[in-house]
Amino acid sequence: MLLRLKEIVQWTRMSAFELFLHLLSILVFSILVAAKVEGDLSASWPTVFAPLFICDGLNAYLSLIVFVRQYRDLKKASIRLACSLVVIALFFTFKILLCQKLAKGNLTCSEVFVPLFFLCNILLFRSCRVH
Repeated sequence: MLLRLKEIVQWTRMSAFELFLHLLSILVFSILVAAKVEGDLSASWPTVFAPLFICDGLNAYLSLIVFVRQYRDLKKASIRLACSLVVIALFFTFKILLCQKLAKGNLTCSEVFVPLFFLCNILLFRSCRVH
């Protein structure tokens, strides 16, 4: 069974626009990775990962905008900002570690995927708490 947009928004605590940004950046990143692997692109790995890094920056910026707009309820706004920034930081850390592994090859796969393990646990607790 596929998840509905409402459920995805509720579990990830991202707006539909933020999810769209992620999907768009993954599409551009996929095209760049395919070109890099096939040898058609001579750019470095950090350049290939640039759309994903830009998406993380835009999501952090949007989280700050939402925090400023919800300033009347400071407690709720602070909790939302903290949760959003933790998720963004975990995604960003994973992407940095993956980029470093591809560029230099000095990291193991378990070291690269540690941020995703934490992110899966956070999503697990959020999904259990919702129902």
